[in-house]
Amino acid sequence: MIQIDVIRFLVGKGPGRTEIELAKAIHGDDAYQQQVNQDVRMLVDAGKIVRRGGGGPNDPYRYYPA
Repeated sequence: MIQIDVIRFLVGKGPGRTEIELAKAIHGDDAYQQQVNQDVRMLVDAGKIVRRGGGGPNDPYRYYPA
């Protein structure tokens, strides 16, 4: 639950972050996006944050407050 609150805080204070940017902000430079993508997906599904972008390497998903 703490990670979810941190993700919401980070997205609110820095809209447009990618999953890897969120993971590194929470877990450090050696982080990888899979450490946060389940929680990010849950927040999107709950309508707490919104996702924009194509989801590919050249257009990664970026997250914004809902």
